[in-house]
Amino acid sequence: MSGPGPATLIRRGIAAEWTRTTGRSFLWTAAVPLTFVLPLVVTFGIAAVAERLASLPGQSYVATVSTTNSVYWVITLSVSVMMVTAAYAHATQWRGQTSDLNAFLFARSWTVALARWIYYGAITAISTVVLLVVVMVTLPHLFPQIYGAVDITDSAGIRFLWTVPSYAFAACGVGVAAGSLIRTPSAAVAVLLFWVYVAENSLNLLPHGYTLQAYAPFLNAVAATGQEVAFLPRFGRTGSLLYFVLVAVALFVLTAALPTLTRRISGYRRATPLTKSGTA
Repeated sequence: MSGPGPATLIRRGIAAEWTRTTGRSFLWTAAVPLTFVLPLVVTFGIAAVAERLASLPGQSYVATVSTTNSVYWVITLSVSVMMVTAAYAHATQWRGQTSDLNAFLFARSWTVALARWIYYGAITAISTVVLLVVVMVTLPHLFPQIYGAVDITDSAGIRFLWTVPSYAFAACGVGVAAGSLIRTPSAAVAVLLFWVYVAENSLNLLPHGYTLQAYAPFLNAVAATGQEVAFLPRFGRTGSLLYFVLVAVALFVLTAALPTLTRRISGYRRATPLTKSGTA
């Protein structure tokens, strides 16, 4: 008798993660609040200071901010918080009795990894959409001198509304991949933060560094959203977003799916000679 199919296991995995994180869990008491609070505090704090400086006597020139530079902290902070949360949650499953329980409930371990990607990715995507709307609608009304040109309905604003959630969802896949490969939660978080904030930004210091940096996944993804950055997307704006999604899928397959499939194939090959010898 065959067990449940992958689709059923993925649905069970999403339901299990929802049950596990319901209530006073780290996700809802720390991660999600930080996802909202950090970018809002930084964005509106900077906006308030800039607006105050612009209103001082003797200011003959005011550098206004366009839509393309209005949601930088949402892209930078919110996505990172939820990505490392996904990594931490997935790496935790390999510790103690949780590992045995997961192995018993989910024989195909890649299905629980994919379920976790979908679960955290959906939360992150929804959160970023809410933040984008709040920021782009509120800034021009509260700080008209500096942010009066911000408009959620212009081409840049509309682009943000689909590119940032797409980037956020894919980034959670990178987080799950890190949790699959580095099975110590704190180490997985540290590696991801180092990658995003240090490694990619420091590549230009290496020989041929600018050539290497052109393929940096996170820099390409941020530039692909439409955010103003001093970085030219290697594959064009939409192409670079697709590039990041492909990187996320490739990392997920290599770390979460491929090892499981390899073990299953090896187990099948070991079992086949025994079966043949038993029937001989």
